[in-house]
Amino acid sequence: MRMIHYFGAAAFLTIVALLVSAWLGISGQLDVHFRVALVTAILTIGTHSLLILFMVITGRIIREAILHRDLPAEFLAELNEFFSRKKAYPAALLGAVSIVAAGVLGTAQSAIGLPPMTHMLVGVLALCVNFFAILVEIQAVLSNQGLVDRVANALDKIDRDLAEKGEPPAEDEPDPRAKSRAAMAVCLGAWVPYIYWGLVVWRGDFSQVSIHPWLECSIAGFLIWGLARTALESTLQEEARDS
Repeated sequence: MRMIHYFGAAAFLTIVALLVSAWLGISGQLDVHFRVALVTAILTIGTHSLLILFMVITGRIIREAILHRDLPAEFLAELNEFFSRKKAYPAALLGAVSIVAAGVLGTAQSAIGLPPMTHMLVGVLALCVNFFAILVEIQAVLSNQGLVDRVANALDKIDRDLAEKGEPPAEDEPDPRAKSRAAMAVCLGAWVPYIYWGLVVWRGDFSQVSIHPWLECSIAGFLIWGLARTALESTLQEEARDS
């Protein structure tokens, strides 16, 4: 599947969840609205985060391909122009912030004495902002996918030309540094859901939250980090001997 399919599915579920959550709130089903709105907020933020993740990863991959393969220079200019616009990033950030603001006002309006209409107005505003943000993000994903496809076709052509000349296509060596960073991100990031459930959902009562499977994920990430660090040290020693 292509990234537009993943993002399209996430965006569709987000739009449906936003509409259902808004309808439950307007119809007065507040208990169900609170539960659905929490899931909707998580899904909405996840969708916007997915867009940012796609953009960062594909931008990095294209830059690496331009640097290490004999690609035409116009790809670099097109990539720089694409990221100079940066319309999707503010839209994604604004959508995430608006849905968080609506959720915070919804749960805190009784504590700080705000009228109920405040949450409704901010919720409607968040609904409109997220619809607009998703449209901008879909356009950005389609544009980014087109650039990725053109780079992939150019790389395939380079490989075919090398094969016709009897030269093997270039293969990038795996970077132990990247593996080390990714493993450490897994090791530390595995505790984020645990902390969220303890601090936000259970209001600091961590006895209600199980450390499984977060502990196992963190240990696995730490072990992979250790192996990656060992491989990195071996690579650095080989480079020192060769020099």
